[in-house]
Amino acid sequence: MSAAQLRRRTVDGRGAADIRMLQVEDGPGRGQRLLVVRNAAGIAFEIAVDRGFDISNMTWRGINIGWNSANGMPWPPNSVDAEEGVGFYRNFDGFLVTCGLDHIGGARRSDADRYIHKHRKEVFHPLHGRISSQRATLSGYGIDWTTDAPIIWAEGVVRQSSVFGENLVLRRRIVVDVFGQAIRIDDAVENRGFRPTPHAILYHINFGYPFLDQATRISGDLTKDIVSAFNSEDKRPRDDFVDYYQETPVISDLPTASVELHNSALLGGLCVQLSFPRKALPTFGIWRAFQSGVYAFALEPARRFSWDGADDSITLGAGETAAYQIEIALRPTSE
Repeated sequence: MSAAQLRRRTVDGRGAADIRMLQVEDGPGRGQRLLVVRNAAGIAFEIAVDRGFDISNMTWRGINIGWNSANGMPWPPNSVDAEEGVGFYRNFDGFLVTCGLDHIGGARRSDADRYIHKHRKEVFHPLHGRISSQRATLSGYGIDWTTDAPIIWAEGVVRQSSVFGENLVLRRRIVVDVFGQAIRIDDAVENRGFRPTPHAILYHINFGYPFLDQATRISGDLTKDIVSAFNSEDKRPRDDFVDYYQETPVISDLPTASVELHNSALLGGLCVQLSFPRKALPTFGIWRAFQSGVYAFALEPARRFSWDGADDSITLGAGETAAYQIEIALRPTSE
């Protein structure tokens, strides 16, 4: 259907799609901005403008796909430096949580000589970095109805900085076709400072109930052992389950790798496919957190900074940029 034909049926387009800015007025997240998006194919999500421009909620045709914790997206966020660097867990919530931009993984300290300042001898890196708790500057958002394939789009800029420290800027554009089945996230991370800075990024893509359940299966560019183990294991919540991360080899020879999760028990079946560039995001892992009251599972493409100088590490010089793109497609299993 052309844009002109559609306009005869829904003059402002809201019968097919919408994006609007809202502000949370109650609870732990009071005061933060959300962009609320829905398209004609049944994809709906929220962009947490004040929480790293991440995706805080995700549904498909009314079915919850993403994961949310008891934290309730607190605003302002708790200090990520607290509790010996695991304050991240006081904020952790949402479908997409971006980790970085100069560190991912457990809390640690590193030498600060690169910033050449007499009072700054070391840098403290909290668990999974700082970017997910930073407020974005909104560049714009809307629906472009001018083409035969109209899109919903939003753009924001998130900065992680310190005086005599890093000055890293994440520019993010999120796009979903009005009639499409995939969300595309384009990121560029630039060193806006004048000293070399380590760079790391991890896309913590979290799934929750009811999409995550005993019926959930995995497939795609993974080894047979990984696929078989996950598909046959007990995925029911347990009070004593100890969460763990499993780094997983990607076996595709193509530039882009894909991993799929399926749940055939939901509305005739649902498949979520994650696609990511193998060269830009060379590390991939899965996180199991089947503990009662947490109950999450994550797919995690990443580029880590290895402090021992591994080959896949990036140090961004002044003005240098690293670019990433991930795509998340949702479709009925029958397709």
